[in-house]
Amino acid sequence: MIIRIAWRNLWRNSRRTIITLISIAFGFLLAITFTSLSDGSYGKLIDTAAKMGSGHITIEPIGYREKPGNDLTVTDTYTIAKKIKTMPGITNATVRIVGQAMMATAADSAGVGFVGLDPNTEQGIFFLLDHIKKGSSFASSNEKTVLIGSSMAKMLEVDVRKKMVITTTDKNGEVVSGLVRVAGIFETGVDEVDKYVVIVPIDYMRGLLGYKDHEATQVAIYLKNRRAAERMSKNLSPLAHPHGGVALPWSETMPDVAGLILMDKTGNYIFQIIIFLLIGAGILNTVLMSVMERLREFGVMIAVGMTPRRIWSMVISEAVLLAIVGLIVGAFVSIPVYWYLSTHGIDIRIWLSEKQVYGGVIMEPIMRATFYLDHFLFIFGGVFVLIIFAGLYPAFFAARTRPAKTLKTL
Repeated sequence: MIIRIAWRNLWRNSRRTIITLISIAFGFLLAITFTSLSDGSYGKLIDTAAKMGSGHITIEPIGYREKPGNDLTVTDTYTIAKKIKTMPGITNATVRIVGQAMMATAADSAGVGFVGLDPNTEQGIFFLLDHIKKGSSFASSNEKTVLIGSSMAKMLEVDVRKKMVITTTDKNGEVVSGLVRVAGIFETGVDEVDKYVVIVPIDYMRGLLGYKDHEATQVAIYLKNRRAAERMSKNLSPLAHPHGGVALPWSETMPDVAGLILMDKTGNYIFQIIIFLLIGAGILNTVLMSVMERLREFGVMIAVGMTPRRIWSMVISEAVLLAIVGLIVGAFVSIPVYWYLSTHGIDIRIWLSEKQVYGGVIMEPIMRATFYLDHFLFIFGGVFVLIIFAGLYPAFFAARTRPAKTLKTL
């Protein structure tokens, strides 16, 4: 009975109710759209960073974060990678050697960060192998060749098939050097990558550093669900620890990317709070105006025996009905919008003059939406609770109606 009366009361002023429902639906649509676009952008950024860097999860030597050096290694890395590949939720796991070195030619020298890898296991995984513009990748993991960036090639005045000297410190801290030939030149458009990163065959680098066949400095792990990185890294650490390693999620190995995402999320949260407050203000206005117009009616109802509690229930039911109908309409309106944004996306290249780089990572120029059920439920529940709170004051105001005073003055 209370619900039926509340529903009829909403449509006493149908224009005001429709406008309120539209504002709820539109606010919900905005919140869902911005959240899904942000989730899609964050996901693409994380996946690209993982391909450019060390995966969604990285197994590295204990203490490497605090004091990186070529003397720290993880043992039995191929055994670890083989075990990890069989685990649910894992798409791939590759062994790498990373560190710092000096690259020199007759023209100049430069400090670099090298990545030792096996091209046969990294095709389609390691980002830079897909951006070779000149020459080609090395065929095996023990060639005396390197891949360098276009900016480095220009700076050191070197081209494909030309020789370079790589100098670093081995496992025992001794300075070692090797003569290598440029196999290919890659170009990403990110100057800090093209000028700094060098790719070297892993077995050649292992011999230069004095590592054993199973030793490396990194196992890069790729996940089906990037959001599981924190949880899965904790599960993988016990596997890595006996071999001198620790598993870390991407948020710890790539703090610049994590910081950028956190900053952007903060701005998104502020925007959504503003939307929620506007929705709440609209509901408060609708329900309060409805109550003010019916004060005499409430006075009569209380005078003939209706309790303040039932008056309160009737008014709060109006807010609940507004919330339910408005959110359902908003959800249905969001479906075609989400479908378009997830399949076609928004091409932002028309507003950009060059590639967007965040924390050394190239950002996808087409923004696509990604749906996460927990985010949808959070927004749905948040808006619903806010609307109920907005209806509390009008409900208490109506319940405190004094029949004698109301009937006398109105």
